[in-house]
Amino acid sequence: MTDKTMHKTQTTLIDTTPINHGGSIDRAAQKYGIAVENWLDLSTGINPLGYPVPQIAPHHWQRLPLGNELAALKNAASQYYQLPSPDHLVCTAGTQSLIQTIPFWLRDHSHISSVHILGPTYAEHGRCWQRAGHACKHHNILAMERLDMARSLFETGTSGTVVILVNPNNPDGALIPASDIADLSNLADQSNNWLIVDEAFIDCEPDQSVCPNINKMPKTLVLRSFGKFFGLAGIRIGCVVLSPALARDLEERIGPWAIPGPSMEVATLAFADHDWQQATRDRLSKDRDRLEALVTDHSPLKCVGATPLFLLFDGQKAHNIANHLARKGILVRLFDHDETKVRFGLPGTKAEWDRLEVAFQALAI
Repeated sequence: MTDKTMHKTQTTLIDTTPINHGGSIDRAAQKYGIAVENWLDLSTGINPLGYPVPQIAPHHWQRLPLGNELAALKNAASQYYQLPSPDHLVCTAGTQSLIQTIPFWLRDHSHISSVHILGPTYAEHGRCWQRAGHACKHHNILAMERLDMARSLFETGTSGTVVILVNPNNPDGALIPASDIADLSNLADQSNNWLIVDEAFIDCEPDQSVCPNINKMPKTLVLRSFGKFFGLAGIRIGCVVLSPALARDLEERIGPWAIPGPSMEVATLAFADHDWQQATRDRLSKDRDRLEALVTDHSPLKCVGATPLFLLFDGQKAHNIANHLARKGILVRLFDHDETKVRFGLPGTKAEWDRLEVAFQALAI
């Protein structure tokens, strides 16, 4: 990223003002006077062509989920994440619930001296650690500096330091190689610290996940999101990968029936559908390139970061372009920390791609 304001580390307490998240179509509808159902939402990083949901048997709606259904989900997820065993896995109702629970839960297992979020990144991490009463610092630095910063925090910080990395990062898409994350995890273990890696957007690059080596990472927690890659955010399933002893304790803390039966049924099928997964990765990669070309061909915006699920653009006209698209019923993601940045998710259908292109063609900048 080229913004000069990102070169300095900014260490500040996270305040309690509302966080500007993507997906707020209801607020956009009220602001622009366009009905919710008439919006094209490109403000999230969710796959727009999600896994096809099968018909759900009535009993999944009528009774509590069974233990063997949760076991089937964990087995399927364990194979998808290439874990040594399902004992390393906890599944619950969305990654957000884990982000909110872990700061309180980990405090019961370890002295936490300080928490460092390397970003700019997903703001809920800082908010939730602060809510749990931890000394929390957010470091807004260049993507290329985050790995060295993490190393330095572990090498010079006191015991009980927590470092949080989103990998690939949201919103700039920066990816630290799995081998470097593994080295960082080893350093955390040696210095009696904790590493938390949020891999919410790594599904398109599974070889860069550290999940397969989790048995060598006793002081590391890896967050995984189901809804983004599989395009089913409403199912609300999230996973955390960690040591078996910690997994058992966290699962006890979360309690029974955290995931609805219909959600478990769909996710178990999706985790095992390798043909759909590969076809989706291929499509998303092509669509990522297509979206970059569309935006840069029709506007002064420049792509400064991306994953196959979203692209981050930079330009002094970012707000103007976002407002122009909003008046056409197309929602993109602006950021409180940088007014020159705007993030686009992917259109899905031909009609959605055509609608975006027509809107850009009407752009007068």
